[in-house]
Amino acid sequence: MSVSPPDVEVMRYLVAQGFTYVARRHGAVRFRGPLKCRQGPIQVDLSISDWDFISYPTIRLRDRPAALEGVQAHISASNGLCYYTQGSVVLDRYDPISAVAQCLAQATHVLDELALNPDYRRAELTREYLANWSVAQTPGPLPVVKAGVSVLSTHVRMAAIGARFLIFADDLQELEAISGALDESLTDYGSGAAWVLRTPQWPPMSQSFPKDVRSLFAWLKAWDKNLSGNFQNRLGHDREYLKRANLYLVVESPAGWLGVCVPLGSETTRLLGKRNPSAYRQYMHAKGKTQPVTRLSVIDWSAAFVHSRNLTFQDLTDKRITLIGCGAIGSHLAEALVRLGAGQGKRGRLRIIDPDLMGSENLGRHALGYPSLFQEKSIAMEHELKRTFPLAKVVGVVGNALAVSDLFEGDLVIDATGEEALSEAINARHLKAGAAAGPMLYVRISGTGGAVQSLWVDPEKGACFRCLRTNVPQGHRAERFPIEKSDDAVWVMKGCHAVTLYAVSAPMHAAALAADVVADWLKGDVSPRLRVVVRPGADVHPVKSQNPKRLENCPACSPVIAALRKAG
Repeated sequence: MSVSPPDVEVMRYLVAQGFTYVARRHGAVRFRGPLKCRQGPIQVDLSISDWDFISYPTIRLRDRPAALEGVQAHISASNGLCYYTQGSVVLDRYDPISAVAQCLAQATHVLDELALNPDYRRAELTREYLANWSVAQTPGPLPVVKAGVSVLSTHVRMAAIGARFLIFADDLQELEAISGALDESLTDYGSGAAWVLRTPQWPPMSQSFPKDVRSLFAWLKAWDKNLSGNFQNRLGHDREYLKRANLYLVVESPAGWLGVCVPLGSETTRLLGKRNPSAYRQYMHAKGKTQPVTRLSVIDWSAAFVHSRNLTFQDLTDKRITLIGCGAIGSHLAEALVRLGAGQGKRGRLRIIDPDLMGSENLGRHALGYPSLFQEKSIAMEHELKRTFPLAKVVGVVGNALAVSDLFEGDLVIDATGEEALSEAINARHLKAGAAAGPMLYVRISGTGGAVQSLWVDPEKGACFRCLRTNVPQGHRAERFPIEKSDDAVWVMKGCHAVTLYAVSAPMHAAALAADVVADWLKGDVSPRLRVVVRPGADVHPVKSQNPKRLENCPACSPVIAALRKAG
């Protein structure tokens, strides 16, 4: 039995629905016909180019009915119809007729709702306002990048980064850091080159977006009278903006950031306005229809957006974090911490302490590669993190963490060395520092990498790091929560180096575990404080994650032993 190609099957179906075949071009088959909407048939062009249906068939309205004139959600200026969000629905590639029928039914439903349901039309436009503003209307907007802007800022710097884009921010140093990271020149237009306005109201329904100064005034007034009044007041009193040929206006709203560029006329006209801004404002009202404006599509590069976009909680901005160890675990964890916002904000800092150089023996498991060979690990990591996240304050420290006098002056210290003797020494100093030291996080790989473990230590409660080892004569320094079936370390000589063999994924698992603990700290609850993650198939003892109590006779944190030491 022969099977018809999918385009032939679909053609027969569409003809039965009143469509006609138009053409085949560049692999796309085009049809023309009606969508049978409740307000009457709407003629559309239908184009199918992907018979796997990963990309949906495109539908374009040939003529808009009166009920769909103006700015509409889901309909672009060229009458393209967005009826499914890409990837939201999986069409059946094995049943092309049903797939196309499903698309036509959804397109009909969207058009009916837009034309006949004012609540749907308003809600969808509100939800997709920035998409309409940025991509769906003609002419297109000018892309502008937003960096760090304080919630109190009313005027910000505007600059050009090379010939690539405009960018605005509060801080010139931040703009210089971004341009340096992109290896581009920076042209600064000054601290007041852009105005910032804010409103708690969603942008308005409108027949069109502002195209000239007069329609801009009307649009702002329809949006929010306070917003409009603020803008008009500045136009009438601020003399500084008339020094420049353009005024950039950016608005923060519940829909996000958007803006316009307003040309201010010739230098002669602006010179008169500088003497009397109120008269220039009147000039703008009188001549506004002849002054075109350009929409600005604001792309957020700010640290607040980058580091909190995927979070439902506060990031590490303004936290002072110390990471001890920049080896296999620490290097991957440092990257994760920066992505969580470490080093951001006026107070924020990520300090990385490590005494060692990067050697060839490190390359197989470290986040850094060949370019960092023979460099101090902490300094190389600092440079790499600043290269990829130029706004982060990262400080590499070469040396022994035990020699750092202000080791516990901050919000969190993380020990990622995996060296038990060093961890015990750090633990003793942490406990001695008392409650003022804040919390401590230990993370390590167990044995040959069958599991990874983390322990959160609060000086005021729960087990310390030494509590993970027993302190009784019959089992002195035995694992309290044994993971490995053998407590003997497995060392292998590679050249002149003794190494513990484990999978390249093990330090990544450990770093991920530590990052999860840090995230829970930011959310306010680090329970369970002891966490164990076992790799699938690993031959280890199952250890339950838990909140361990202090070991009764722990030589590090037991109150009784501490009292005896003090008395002695």
